Amino acid sequence: MGEPALPLAVLSIGDRIRHARKAAGLNQTELAERVGVSQPSVANWESGVHDPRRVMLAKLAEALGTSLDWLADGLRSPVERDKGPAAAYLRRAVRHTPVISARDATRLLDDRQADPHSVAEDYIPVTTGSEQVFALFVDDPDVDLAFPKDTLVVIDYADRRPSDGAWCLAAPDGKPVLRRWRDDPPRLEPHSSDPAARPTHVERDPRIIGCVRVSIRVH
Repeated sequence: MGEPALPLAVLSIGDRIRHARKAAGLNQTELAERVGVSQPSVANWESGVHDPRRVMLAKLAEALGTSLDWLADGLRSPVERDKGPAAAYLRRAVRHTPVISARDATRLLDDRQADPHSVAEDYIPVTTGSEQVFALFVDDPDVDLAFPKDTLVVIDYADRRPSDGAWCLAAPDGKPVLRRWRDDPPRLEPHSSDPAARPTHVERDPRIIGCVRVSIRVH
């Protein structure tokens, strides 16, 4: 396996993942699909929120055409450096995230000051670095392959600019829907077991409510 030419600035594990991904011509979503994780996981690794575990580093090395030693030789992220495997997770703040309805989520589009806590139906503890978050249950056959019925998704409503391939909650026609954002052409894509499901092409403001940070299966 060959490693891509390495700029001096590419020192951390996250830097090396990002550099090798771009050298391989992959976006974050494509890399995530190759190693079996979500796009936000790749984004978190590359930005240094946390580092992938050793087993995942091996999968990344194979997907990126690099050696495991080259990836693992990068500096660890500041929150994980010289700490135990679970330390970074345990140090992250636990946010008591309000669970709200999709209808109430649309209020956040037109009123930046709207407080999801005021319409909370329940709360769930979530470890996340995002401060403006709410959660809602998904029951949508158009995304059942990604989010089966009764999956709980956590939305960062401060982030209204999804990157290509990121999942977001949008209301292009006034009704909130969870879809994967695509840049070219601008569209909201389903991920459904129903072959009749079709993307929504966007010719104006897609009215993004926020981007998905975490999804949780509730049993």
